[in-house]
Amino acid sequence: MTINGLNNYILHYLLKDKTGTAIMLTGEWGSGKTYYIENKLVPFLKEHNATSVVVSLYGLDDISMISKSIYMELRMHTLGGKHSETVTTGKVIAKNVIKNITGLAGINLGLSDDDLSELYESVNLKDKLLILEDVERSNINITNLLGYVNGLVERDGVKVLLVANENEILRKNDNKFNFDFAKVHEKKDEKKQEIKVPEEVKKYLRIKEKTISDTIQFNSDYEQAVIQIIREFDNCKLNNIFERNEEEYRNLSGIVCNICKKNLRTFIFAIQKTTDIIDKMNANEYEDDFYECLLKGVICLSANIKADEFPKWEGNDYLSTKLGSNDMPLMRFAYDYTRWQTFDAQLVEKTYEAYKDFRFFERHAEYKDPDLRILGNYAEETEEHVYSALVNIEKKLHTADAIGIHAYCKLAYYMIYLGSVVGFDYKKSCELMIKNAKGVGTRTNTDAEIYFSHTYSIEEPALKQEYEEFIGKLSDALSFDTKQKEFDYNPQDIEELYNDVCRNTDKYTIGHRFLSKYEPDKIIEMLAKSSSEQLGDFRGILFAVYRYAVKSEFDEKDIEAMKQLLGLVEEKCNEENDWDKIQMMQINWLKSNLNQFIQQMS
Repeated sequence: MTINGLNNYILHYLLKDKTGTAIMLTGEWGSGKTYYIENKLVPFLKEHNATSVVVSLYGLDDISMISKSIYMELRMHTLGGKHSETVTTGKVIAKNVIKNITGLAGINLGLSDDDLSELYESVNLKDKLLILEDVERSNINITNLLGYVNGLVERDGVKVLLVANENEILRKNDNKFNFDFAKVHEKKDEKKQEIKVPEEVKKYLRIKEKTISDTIQFNSDYEQAVIQIIREFDNCKLNNIFERNEEEYRNLSGIVCNICKKNLRTFIFAIQKTTDIIDKMNANEYEDDFYECLLKGVICLSANIKADEFPKWEGNDYLSTKLGSNDMPLMRFAYDYTRWQTFDAQLVEKTYEAYKDFRFFERHAEYKDPDLRILGNYAEETEEHVYSALVNIEKKLHTADAIGIHAYCKLAYYMIYLGSVVGFDYKKSCELMIKNAKGVGTRTNTDAEIYFSHTYSIEEPALKQEYEEFIGKLSDALSFDTKQKEFDYNPQDIEELYNDVCRNTDKYTIGHRFLSKYEPDKIIEMLAKSSSEQLGDFRGILFAVYRYAVKSEFDEKDIEAMKQLLGLVEEKCNEENDWDKIQMMQINWLKSNLNQFIQQMS
């Protein structure tokens, strides 16, 4: 159901429903139910001259506390001058509420007629929707709670909306309980197998049936929620990124769904941390994509925090693709601020330089550039769009790290081939690419060979020759030392190798191989002498290389090398060894990792 449809359904229930029952809105924690109530439903009801009273049941221990909360909420409304209620005619008097608040908050049990009349005046719920949130977080027995609600809706005629994560209602008393109530509420299909409902669920549903007529599964419009959350924080840097390109909102909502598991609270936490950090960075200006990377890295970290304990740092001195993502790494200064609330301005500057290098060598950088995406889809674009993209790219190439060098082979193909088609002079762009490439050797040890794993074919002879000459010049510009650093199988060197592999993964996977380049017998000897931390770093190396690997990306020899290493590790486990229990835990994780990589690459 859409937000608009849900609003109208609830308004219809409030104004026209005569069943004497409550309704329930259910959804997972963090899915945006409270956000919807506060920012969508309540304003909508107000626009239609309807009022709501919102009470959270979080932590309440008995029914009387609910009544007190409702009473106090209504009194606050009245004291605030929001409602003028001077007569009782036509009012809905919630006697069930009054019955439970007498004796509380200084109200004497022996009330005079005038006092009782005044109390009735204060608990008028006519045309008001009573919204009881956090049902599953109360400490009140669900049977007692629904009995109380039944008194409100059936005897007093109050309209009640219960907001809950229904999957958690019965799980409170049994952590092992696992049942998806959405299966019960969805439309039945004769072709589907009958759902096997646990007995405790049946009992709960029987109790619920008398009190609650309809249960609506809440599904947030995540793109709209993301847009509104970003705008509410009103950070000019984030606004610049997203307001100029609304497609970024769709990308961000995808991250919320996939990384945050549709938990908007996780997303809001990440936005808060990011805006706090940006406020501390205001002395300097950076490109939009630096702020975008900052945000997305913090989102990944926030999802890890909410899912488990705070992860330890895994990366080099400035960036972590493991705690962030392959294309949007987590920045160390953001990690430090989120964990310890410390901020190092100098670390920001060093991270910015590291990020520029990362962006320059990023393998998939072309997928993020809108102009490169147009060229990649040139057969379905207009001449005007293609020409404009070529012009824009030439402008970008004046900044050395504006386009990742991994895109240069493909970009040269587009420049030369498409330039000849639409009449664009591509020579300046090719010169800029060569100029940028010549600066590579002084900036990193990244291996030049990785850029020429795939070139492109042009049929027209003259253009083909130009393209091949360009590739030759690019190769010469990158022809610095390509020898892979020697590894001495010393446990003390694992951390250094780990950091270098994380930063320059492509350098270590030339020829679609990594593990097969090393000697398994020496690896196992090294692991036998390694500390728990060193064993963890060795596993980190494998994750940096193989975490997202598929069969087509690596040679069969790497799979065989994994199987061989796994066999040697298992042999070592069965022999006498010096590993303590923590080291053995790392070794068992290593075996699990190797099995995982072998399976996903086979």
